[in-house]
Amino acid sequence: INAEYGGQLMGIAVRTGVLLPLDFPSFIWKQLVGLALDIEDLKKIDYALYSTISFLQDCTKNEFGEGDDRIFFEHFVVTLSDGSQIPLKENGESIEVTYDNRSEFVELVKKARLTESRLQIEAIVSGLSEIIPPALLHLFKWQDLEWRVCGKPHIDVSLLKRHTEYSGISPEAPHIAYFWQTLQQMTQSDRRKFVRFAWAQERLPADDQEFFRTQTRMLIKPFADLKDPDSAFPKADTCFFNIMLPEYSSQAVLREKLMFAINNTDTMDADQLQDDSGQIDSPLEEYSSSGSDSE
Repeated sequence: INAEYGGQLMGIAVRTGVLLPLDFPSFIWKQLVGLALDIEDLKKIDYALYSTISFLQDCTKNEFGEGDDRIFFEHFVVTLSDGSQIPLKENGESIEVTYDNRSEFVELVKKARLTESRLQIEAIVSGLSEIIPPALLHLFKWQDLEWRVCGKPHIDVSLLKRHTEYSGISPEAPHIAYFWQTLQQMTQSDRRKFVRFAWAQERLPADDQEFFRTQTRMLIKPFADLKDPDSAFPKADTCFFNIMLPEYSSQAVLREKLMFAINNTDTMDADQLQDDSGQIDSPLEEYSSSGSDSE
């Protein structure tokens, strides 16, 4: 994707609340809001290099070694994220790293790695600034920008519950209680799968204010005319963040059906092939026929 266009999409996400599924490290977000990078940001994208730098910064002369006892054999060259190697100074390929020049090597490596994406970042910022005024952008903490573009990676069930509405069903109904108990007991990974099942996203708006600003809510609706609710699966209208929840007889049944649904629904209905009769062509025939696939 063109980096400038990617920045425009980020700005649109901030403006509209339509989240983007981006999983960037702080290394990217901090640069977008004009913050300086440090060694801890490098740690998140290249732990091996971080460990090497930490050793060189802290080692004694005995630990570094000399002659046949040396444990560090490098030249003034660094490997970038794309696998290419560049010299850190003129004729760097021929200059060995020694105990006496190790500090210079460390500083040059940090500079090279922390600035290697400068052109791409400038392009993203250019596109982002077409939607979000630069002066406003620089007021963000990097976490704020990430949350507004992507939502929070941590799924807060209490936050979601505060922004859930009910249609034709009582929030005090037993199977609704089973539902919230099940979500509370889920791992973060399974909660993200649920959000994807119900909304085709993997993150929620960052806080109450973002829910209200973006007019986001989850709607729980009943299944109609089910003779045996325990045999049916949940169904989702992902475009509208709606779920239809059968009146399960116990939390155990609800958990079983919901876990199956979130782990076996990979696509939206419009993306699935259908035969001439309109039936979904899917190996999960029993699952699909029970109405458990998301739209």
